Amino acid sequence: MKILNFGGATAILEHNGKRMLFDPWLDDGIFHGSWYHFPPSLLGVEDMGRLDYVYISHIHEDHCSAGTIKHINPDAEIILMDRQPNLVMKFLDSHDFHFKKIHLIKPRTPVEICPGLIVDMVEPNPADEMAHLIDSSLVLNWGGFIVYNANDCQPYKEGINYLLENYNQIDLALLPYSGGSGYPSCYTNLTDAQKTAEKNRIINARVSTFIESVRSLNPINVIPFADQWAVGGSRSHLNKFVSHSSCRGVVELPFKEAKLQSNLLLLNSGQEYDFETSKKIPDEPYIYKTDDDREQYINSSLLNAIYDHERFTFNPSVPLDRLVKYARKRQWETQMNQNYFPSYSFYLDTSDTNQRFHIRLDSEEIIITSTESTLTEPYLRITAPQSLLIMLLIGHVSWNIADAAFFLDYERVPNTYDPKVYAMLNYLRI
Repeated sequence: MKILNFGGATAILEHNGKRMLFDPWLDDGIFHGSWYHFPPSLLGVEDMGRLDYVYISHIHEDHCSAGTIKHINPDAEIILMDRQPNLVMKFLDSHDFHFKKIHLIKPRTPVEICPGLIVDMVEPNPADEMAHLIDSSLVLNWGGFIVYNANDCQPYKEGINYLLENYNQIDLALLPYSGGSGYPSCYTNLTDAQKTAEKNRIINARVSTFIESVRSLNPINVIPFADQWAVGGSRSHLNKFVSHSSCRGVVELPFKEAKLQSNLLLLNSGQEYDFETSKKIPDEPYIYKTDDDREQYINSSLLNAIYDHERFTFNPSVPLDRLVKYARKRQWETQMNQNYFPSYSFYLDTSDTNQRFHIRLDSEEIIITSTESTLTEPYLRITAPQSLLIMLLIGHVSWNIADAAFFLDYERVPNTYDPKVYAMLNYLRI
């Protein structure tokens, strides 16, 4: 068994001449022109080679990039979690991607997709609403070698119990050690000092969660996985507050201090590990990257990146107020279906037209006013250029992706995260 690291959540697992790609993302400028690999990937689409299987965990472009998938040989077989709606299936259909076969695997229902290869899934933590809507984690029993690829899914008690009860020993665990969102980088209610403090708090908390996951699962080998990127372009100055580390090496010292028994594997982009010989190929030390290294790379290579919504402007005749009305109608219908009517407000501010839309979640009414009007607590104020706001309302850009891309400025009062509120924001589209 071998694993070849590309970067992020992208890797190739190889056994007995068969090759499985995890989460294809090898092209830069995803998320509408914002996300780039950091550390830079040393491999590209031309290095994938022929693939037998491709596992796609979820729809986010750093796991499911059309610019990479179009280069995959069509006789490969796709592995997805069986769910409704299946956003990855819709994505493949909408891009006219056709492959030899698609295996839909229900959670906690192992399926032998070929002799010696059993595929299982563990659903995301139901308490994490956004992850539970879209994400998945993979379990492989490949010739008796057990692999658990959690990608972006934080392991949780019930899922861990399932793994421990059904798999005697995990040979390789690919576990999240960080994450990606616009908090605290894009939150104007925080000072720079507060952003820095929040950044460090979140990084430390996520590393602690990684350590606890390793302690609970006790895998023979563990790789800190996914989440290696930087935002380019006009919002790149916000990278200095991003709540994820500049490299996977952030886990090494806490790992040693915890005296864990697992073998921690830190692989560079383009580096392979052979589990039979316990050798890295090439046999080179891990290259650590600092936040300063990231800033230097951004300043030298990414400052000129242009986002999709910066390339054009909509005609002034586009009826923004009607778009908000239609989007709000759909969101209100979702609220009624979920019986969710909190005393909370969204404020949508256009940064280039001085227009504000006040959306109360306990009322279907929309109030249109100016950006100087008084705000009523509790609220989340979101500021975006009109072109981007139109793209969000028509569904061309998702609110969730715009957040990860640093496109939006926020003011949150009180400064408390409510996952249900943020999940509801994603229904504000036509």
